[in-house]
Amino acid sequence: MKIKKIVIRAAIIISVLLLLFKGFLMYRNYASYQDVIHENANNIIKVKIDKTIQTVAFNAIANPSFYFRKSPKTDTLDTEKKAGKGFSIPANLFVYTIKNKLPTTFFTSFKLSDSSNFKNHLISDFKVDNFKTSKGYTIATNNNQKVLIAFNNKQCVMAYNPSKENINDVFTDLLINNKTLSKSDEKWTKLKDANSHINYVTKNNNLYLDFNSGDITISGNLELPVFLNVPRTYTGARFSKEASATLNLNLFSTIKHVSFDYEGAEIEVDSLNEYYKGHVALEIVNTTTQTDSVISYEYNDDFEKIETKTLVKKEVPEINLQLTSNGSKLYNYLEGMSIIQDGLLSKKLFPLYQFKVDTTSANLIASTNLNKTLHFETVNNNSVLDLKIDFKKLEQQNHFPMLNSYFKKLLSFQTIGTFNKDETIEIQGKVQLKNKDINALAQLIIENLK
Repeated sequence: MKIKKIVIRAAIIISVLLLLFKGFLMYRNYASYQDVIHENANNIIKVKIDKTIQTVAFNAIANPSFYFRKSPKTDTLDTEKKAGKGFSIPANLFVYTIKNKLPTTFFTSFKLSDSSNFKNHLISDFKVDNFKTSKGYTIATNNNQKVLIAFNNKQCVMAYNPSKENINDVFTDLLINNKTLSKSDEKWTKLKDANSHINYVTKNNNLYLDFNSGDITISGNLELPVFLNVPRTYTGARFSKEASATLNLNLFSTIKHVSFDYEGAEIEVDSLNEYYKGHVALEIVNTTTQTDSVISYEYNDDFEKIETKTLVKKEVPEINLQLTSNGSKLYNYLEGMSIIQDGLLSKKLFPLYQFKVDTTSANLIASTNLNKTLHFETVNNNSVLDLKIDFKKLEQQNHFPMLNSYFKKLLSFQTIGTFNKDETIEIQGKVQLKNKDINALAQLIIENLK
């Protein structure tokens, strides 16, 4: 009987603790939404911090040997107890752009528990020493002034501002005037309902990212921009078996009466639209050799600096490209604009590699393999977008050596875009990793921190 009573008491205590913990998480979730999103936010990324941590934690319980491997010992130990940072990570973090501000300017906001500790944290850990206080809050900036951090006693607003536009009104709106996103706004409801690890939300778009054991899934719907449309029939291409990355894209521009300058020539978008038929096929296959000239400088007997050119052979990715088009007419137009010169794509347009450009009756084709006769076989295609990457082949081909450590963990990536009647593109994608048991985020990030 005593054992039975102990078991019952333990079950009751555990149940109460679980309820308290659930209540704590519910409160954190509620608090994370309060007063942190500007009323004019339009492109919002919601990162569910608590859910991501829980997902990784449950995966760690099932796979302790991966997560609790000993880290290399450091030579010195920092035993000094540091003061608090003045804030805690919220249950949900929101990163967003704001109407009437440049789309390259991003904002995020969170609550502070101690503004003095937060300021000391900026000084000691981020070496920020430029502080200016006015209008009831303090603005801190880094050396290049692209990152601004405004805070008062209760809240912080951080901004990445590469254009250095004036954004003080946003700080005042959030920190002083409490101008935040209305709960009646459609985006508020969409944000509350978004339950993936990472969620991209606008009035007409939503995209979701989830980190699972062995894979990352991508899903959502994106509104087709007004300047793009899809062709009546989709085209696909049969790619090489050695291809490490392939793309089929069925989209064309609807922009009219617009032109842009290229090296003094006026490129008319209408003319490009007239010749282009709406399909792009691209593949990366193995490597190929190109000969390029390297410029160096020498001094002659009179100590005059003379430019010299040396021919150098180098290995480059074999990239093959096909545009369905009124082939010869598009080629002639681009040649007339000096975008194509002597059968090659102008190096001023793309200086990294040389592209041989050719044409057929129905296609414009280009390749970095200057000795290859390129031909794409047409196949049936039901998608607006079909992007595939084979990371094992990409690693073997060694096109991007700095990323090979990440490629070793990955198997494949595929994204399919399907056009819907409501003028949206449904996105479904998946990144598959080699280790099927460990959470994808842990594989890509946590392991590299060990």
